Amino acid sequence: MFLFPHNFSARLPFVLFLIFFLQCVVPVKGYAVPFISKEYDVELGKDADKQVIQLYGLYQDKSLQLYVNEIGQKLVSNLSDQMFSKYFFKVVDTPDINAFALPGGYIYVTRGILALVNSEAELAGILGHEIGHVIKRHGAKNIVRSIGAAVLAVGAAVANPDQAGKALTVTSQMFNQINLGYGREAEMDSDAQGLMNSFESGYDPKGMVGFLRSLRRNEVFTGRGYHAFSASHPDTKERVLKADLFANSLLARGNELSLERNRYLAKIQGLPYRGRKSQKDRKVYKKKYIDIYEVKAGDTFTSIAKQELGDEKKDFEIAALNGRRTRESLETGEWLKVIREGEFKKEKILTIKPEKFQ
Repeated sequence: MFLFPHNFSARLPFVLFLIFFLQCVVPVKGYAVPFISKEYDVELGKDADKQVIQLYGLYQDKSLQLYVNEIGQKLVSNLSDQMFSKYFFKVVDTPDINAFALPGGYIYVTRGILALVNSEAELAGILGHEIGHVIKRHGAKNIVRSIGAAVLAVGAAVANPDQAGKALTVTSQMFNQINLGYGREAEMDSDAQGLMNSFESGYDPKGMVGFLRSLRRNEVFTGRGYHAFSASHPDTKERVLKADLFANSLLARGNELSLERNRYLAKIQGLPYRGRKSQKDRKVYKKKYIDIYEVKAGDTFTSIAKQELGDEKKDFEIAALNGRRTRESLETGEWLKVIREGEFKKEKILTIKPEKFQ
């Protein structure tokens, strides 16, 4: 939300002239955002970060928080232009399948999206996508387009130059706009950024393609689309096709790449599944969590569902959670995510075998 100074109307003619003058002599090129500095981007993000944490809360697992931050910082270190000096990567405590970025380098993934992810490469693609929103300043651009930052910021500066920065305030409206997505062009642009960033950091770009396919299967299974409420957001099917084409072009370069599936799965074992949506949610939910099952000879998704969960009809749910189809054959020794009821017993720890560390 932008605030008008008390004497703004008296200065309106001069404000309009100044805006016209600036637009004529200071054209905006590339990714510049008029009237919003990078320093103010950081302030926007810092203030809005408090709202995000107040709404969702941080997921209380220090090891997982550090792991996500480690991957994020690795991606940032491989950027040719980091744009901001610091980036913050956080896991928020909501089952919603989402990831989003605030201006100034604040990036979030939900525990809901982590439950759907199947490898470190997939997570890197998601974080790279959100980094793309940050470095291309989609948040600041969105503010300019939807709220009219140019007129109000210049008006505030003319009315009271010493307080110009304070005329722009962060509200839940800004967060809601960012949470809904930035629009088709920006989302597709950030998909490409995520693929390139993860590839340059040593991850297989097919990981992100795999995640988008899992996202599509989840949409079919649940009937709910990712950002489906935003008409300007690209359809997931379109994102899969374009991401796959770009990933293939990157793979043609022949770099040595990794998926790091088992390392990722070991990190999310015990992750709560579904449950409270926000800090204000007072409903009582049946406790569930992500567990890891090691495939035995002769296993199928149907037999695992019947044996481990007592319901063979849950085979599709297991397959979708692992980014697979129920008819696919399983490899003895591979790891799969399954959803169990109750609370995870922390002493139950899987040991990663060196030959499976990929």
